[in-house]
Amino acid sequence: MRTPDDRWAELVAAALAGELTPAESAEFEGLRRSDRARAEEFAALDEVAGRLRQGDLGWTTPRDTGDLFARIERSVDSGDPTAIGAVPETAVARRGRRWVAPLVGAACLVAGLVVGANGAGAFSAPAPSGPPGTLGAVERIEVRDDVGGVDVSAEVVAHTWGTEAYLEATGLDVGATYELVFVGEDGTEFTAGEVLGSDVPIVCRMNAAVLRGDAARMELRDTGDAVVAHAELPAV
Repeated sequence: MRTPDDRWAELVAAALAGELTPAESAEFEGLRRSDRARAEEFAALDEVAGRLRQGDLGWTTPRDTGDLFARIERSVDSGDPTAIGAVPETAVARRGRRWVAPLVGAACLVAGLVVGANGAGAFSAPAPSGPPGTLGAVERIEVRDDVGGVDVSAEVVAHTWGTEAYLEATGLDVGATYELVFVGEDGTEFTAGEVLGSDVPIVCRMNAAVLRGDAARMELRDTGDAVVAHAELPAV
């Protein structure tokens, strides 16, 4: 059942993306004026979004990170209009009120359609390394497939703003929607966005607004909330 917080999350996401309709703008402004906490929440998110657009947050992007990330890197969109390019995503953390964060956006591509000509130079620095939870280090995790015919692989990366997942999946129902969710130790759920099934491998970079130390499990779910694949995350 949808709640007022669900609607607020939708309006915030649209506002941050600059996609509010006139009617939605009026609704959004009314909610901001009537709820100081929501107004402060949006102001904080808008500031972060602005800094992300200007590129001054200074997080460390993982580099030279093995086969899965290399495949994602090779699939970076180089401007080919036929490619399934980087799609802006919102990461929603369900902890009381839903928090919407634009983060860096998730990039989901169909493997093999595009080879990015500009990707290699962006990932030239040495990769951080260390135990689970090390900022910027790629953490290989064991994913268990819960549905026959589905094959999912994943790696995760800890950031100061949340947790990033590198996901590769085959065998998903063509055109069906699947959601990647991180689950905290206390059961709180944090979505990292959605992907569409395809008859060729899906390769994605997805982001959730949960710190790696607070994430205990990762699940890929279908629209009925059935778990398609999952991974228990090592404690940080």
